Amino acid sequence: MYGIKCICLGLGLMGLAMGGCATTQTKHDGKATCRSTTGSKAIDRADMDLSVRPGDDFFRYVNGAWLDRTEIPDDKVSYTTFDIVRDRRDDMVRSLLKEVAALKTKQPGTAEQKVGDFYSVGMSEKLAEKNGTAPLKPWFEKIHKAASIQDIQDIIAFMHTHSMETLFVSTVMQDLKDSQQFSFYFWQTGLGLPDRDYYVKTDARSIEIRERYIEYVAKMLALLGEDAKQSKAGAERIMAMETRLAQQSMTNLERRNFPALYNKLTIDQLSSLSPDFSWERYFANIGDIKFHDVIVTEPKVVQEISRLMQDVSVNDWKTYLRFGLINETAPYLNAAFVKEHYRFYSEFLSGSKKMLPRWQRVVMTTNELLGELIGKLYVKKHFPPQAKQRMVEMTKNIKKSMRNRIRNLEWMQPETKNRALEKLSAIRLMVGYPDKWEDYSKLQVQPDSYVSNVMRAGRFHYYKQMEKYGKPVDPEEWVMSPQTVNAGYHPLKNTITFPAGILQPPFFYIDGDDAVNYGAIGMAIAHELTHGFDDQGRRFDKDGNMTDWWSKQDEDEFVKRTQFLVDQYDAFVAVDDIHVNGKLSLGENIADFGGLSIAYSAYLGALGSKTPPRLDGFTHNQRFFLSFGKVFRGKIRDKALKRKVQEDVHPWGRFRANGAPFNMPEFYEVFGIQSTDMLYRNAELRPVIW
Repeated sequence: MYGIKCICLGLGLMGLAMGGCATTQTKHDGKATCRSTTGSKAIDRADMDLSVRPGDDFFRYVNGAWLDRTEIPDDKVSYTTFDIVRDRRDDMVRSLLKEVAALKTKQPGTAEQKVGDFYSVGMSEKLAEKNGTAPLKPWFEKIHKAASIQDIQDIIAFMHTHSMETLFVSTVMQDLKDSQQFSFYFWQTGLGLPDRDYYVKTDARSIEIRERYIEYVAKMLALLGEDAKQSKAGAERIMAMETRLAQQSMTNLERRNFPALYNKLTIDQLSSLSPDFSWERYFANIGDIKFHDVIVTEPKVVQEISRLMQDVSVNDWKTYLRFGLINETAPYLNAAFVKEHYRFYSEFLSGSKKMLPRWQRVVMTTNELLGELIGKLYVKKHFPPQAKQRMVEMTKNIKKSMRNRIRNLEWMQPETKNRALEKLSAIRLMVGYPDKWEDYSKLQVQPDSYVSNVMRAGRFHYYKQMEKYGKPVDPEEWVMSPQTVNAGYHPLKNTITFPAGILQPPFFYIDGDDAVNYGAIGMAIAHELTHGFDDQGRRFDKDGNMTDWWSKQDEDEFVKRTQFLVDQYDAFVAVDDIHVNGKLSLGENIADFGGLSIAYSAYLGALGSKTPPRLDGFTHNQRFFLSFGKVFRGKIRDKALKRKVQEDVHPWGRFRANGAPFNMPEFYEVFGIQSTDMLYRNAELRPVIW
């Protein structure tokens, strides 16, 4: 979706681009693919490569046979546990949507009418072809009539009120230093390429990406009716504007420095910083709220926006806005725009061979924009209450384990340790679905066009967020819908969230043995808890405020110990000569290592004096780690892996499965890891962090 992005600070979400599935295999043209089934074995020797020593490649040992017989579907750039579980979820949601859409009578304004019409209109290719870009005509007319830079700025504000990421993002969210208050934020955006480094790097791949991007922009402008010469010139001007923004933008690594993102300015200071953008006029255009101050995450970008307002002609701005409008709405228009958008962003950049079927694309968009309306239906049909009970019990055990580990840390001073324990005790679990559902009464859904409904939803979500300004923070508000296949830690709320969508195999087996559940969802719980104490989360206190509660000695010791993880992951080769970025992925690597260690301690604590029998030929201790390795099962195309290394804080699953366990002495003992094994790490290189 083009603008409804939860700004979660990149801290909490596991982003489960990881592998593993409860599956059986079916063959097509002699090749095997995954078919999900909740009845499959949690640990299946038929999925493993037992010829590989676990100390040489644990990822391969756990998943090798599955990898050999599984192909990435043509409509995906990777095939992982996340994809498999999401596909299963999409099938469930599709069934629900079809039931609602088929209702013969739907009272206007009801949840059934909104959900049913949104899905039905989205599914109508005939209507999309008939409409073409006609639903956007008022937008294009507004851009066409712009005669001054002030008019351009008015249009930017108008686009923002529909959640479009034009030039920059503006939103209301909790204040980083006062989590009980809402503040107004400006976030950097305005780039058509997915990472600022693509604009500035001089390697062959980045140069090719820039060349192909210019071609793509020109094609989109041509679809709007411009001739070849005009569209090529317009594309080059857009690239020049975006390059200037990119040159002033922070890198993904720099954005991990939260204090550097917190630049609170008065409106006068903002105007002085960026004098050629009429900020008072902008605020008047987006609403009637009187903001006392704003938080600018990247001041250099705001300064550059001001310079662009001086340097770029009105006509060039009009070209930039026309492309921005069509680029963000392309997935919801007629086939010509949908295909061009897919060819560049999915096929060229990520290596996709086939577009997702329309029903799945529409389900994904409906899920995102009408999340909790669908969530009510989903949990009623697909989420048993005993799942929530087991999650609560596991979380208690895992928090107890983490509490004991913090108390026994030798490297942390007592005062810092006490504050860490206070923060841990304050972390709340949100599981399954919210107790109070989101109000969609102001959302309008009509049977006229798919893109118009998406635009209306964008406006609804923008003002829903804006209306929070000046009101108390709701600690029970969810940032993910119940059917989301993900999990997260929210640093400002100090909560961990596990939606119903992820609580299914292979992450969670409602009747499964403890070893498997603690190795998968238990590790995920501990992973999210550890995010509260990783290189970013540790900057927030028990109340969700960004404050320095560490002693200098403890901070230095923490940095020294985490450097072992940076070095470990830097050494992993992703593809060709591209290595994993240990600094960019540090938060996830801390959370994996801490999560696995804590979950294992919690499992042994829950086990007590019992010794479970072998299952499928493995001890219960081995099943714990095998379950962990299975969670990261997956295959990925080379282009997508290159993007992931550069753009994503989450390492690819192979490196996660081969990373965290090799810092745990218990793992060495359970699998008999030898010093001659390829992934063996000398004891002095295995840090103790949490």
